Amino acid sequence: MIPVLLLWTMIGISPVPPNSQDPADRARLAAILKKSADYCRRLDQSALDFVCLEEVTETSRHYTPRTDVYLYDYQFLRKNQDRKERRDLIAVNGKKTNIRDSSLKSVMFQYQNVLFGPVGLLSQSWQGYHDYKFIGEDALYNEKVVVIDATPGPMLSEPRCYGRIWIKEDDGSVLKIVWDQRSLGNFRSIEDWAKSHDSEPQITAFSEYRLEKNGLRFPSRSYTEQAYINKDRQKSVSAEISILYKDYKFFTVETEIEY
Repeated sequence: MIPVLLLWTMIGISPVPPNSQDPADRARLAAILKKSADYCRRLDQSALDFVCLEEVTETSRHYTPRTDVYLYDYQFLRKNQDRKERRDLIAVNGKKTNIRDSSLKSVMFQYQNVLFGPVGLLSQSWQGYHDYKFIGEDALYNEKVVVIDATPGPMLSEPRCYGRIWIKEDDGSVLKIVWDQRSLGNFRSIEDWAKSHDSEPQITAFSEYRLEKNGLRFPSRSYTEQAYINKDRQKSVSAEISILYKDYKFFTVETEIEY
């Protein structure tokens, strides 16, 4: 079984208020979304300068199973309108290397803008393009959180990532997002391929934001599993990728910035 390349991107920017399908929770949901919009504004406008290690483990199980581990020195700098991002590949499968300003070496998956995943879902400009539903309360990473679902509204004509979100109610920050497989890039091609092979896709994808600095949360892990369910309801995993972000070093995290 040869899987199709899976792409996913989180982007932000562009009008207004939320819709709740549950009248009993409408006021609470509106307050959460207001705080999250403010959180996304600070995230989207913050001056940032940090480095971290980005460990990418990718496994492909078609033909000969293979796992590769890429370790990058990831650098991100944003000040005013200037933004710089680079990766230096410092190890492959445990062997040291030194490829400066490297592209991503993963084969089956491509990703970008993980840090800004919440912005494309919860910023004020994007809330007008989504419908939201209050799901309930939960505990995550020793934090009390609320869970909401974001789904595309009628104005959202182009594919954008959406899904289930774990949010700190007191400040609107995002701790975790589980992405709906239908919102991921290339899903339609993956679905068409699966149908032609008498199966259906089952993609699990999530982003976690465990590290907090100056009121902002930074990625700790992203994970995607691409699997297929055959006509006998048997699951076959074709590929998976796990991205760990660790050993952060912060030089600038300024959140009250006006451009």
